[in-house]
Amino acid sequence: MAGSIEGRKVVLGMFGFAILMTAALWIYWEAYTRPFRPLQYAINEAFPGSSPRVIGGEHKSHKDENPSTLRIVIRVDFNPQEATDAEVEPYTSRLLELAREHVDLSGYEQVEVHLVHRVPEAETVQRKFVFSTAEMD
Repeated sequence: MAGSIEGRKVVLGMFGFAILMTAALWIYWEAYTRPFRPLQYAINEAFPGSSPRVIGGEHKSHKDENPSTLRIVIRVDFNPQEATDAEVEPYTSRLLELAREHVDLSGYEQVEVHLVHRVPEAETVQRKFVFSTAEMD
């Protein structure tokens, strides 16, 4: 049949495409998380099982209106909305201390700390704290 492609070439092309996409995804993720990985490791060591995520930058949707933010998200085993400030203060102060140690905060205007509590078969509960880096010095 004219214009048909051999099955072996199709399969090899699919494998080549899969390898290319996997490599591209790995390179993107490596570049995206590398600056924050030392902080994530330190948070995980300080708060085992907290599944820390750290990202930095600005929201893309309204770039002019949003400050440059370092966002730290950790999982906690209590409801942060019902917790008092005294109960969450050890978490926020330790996270800010770790952020100062492992990230150059001069490139950020604020640090957001999100305490997240996941309840099986229920809504995720979270509480957000925002700290100005100018006040952290």
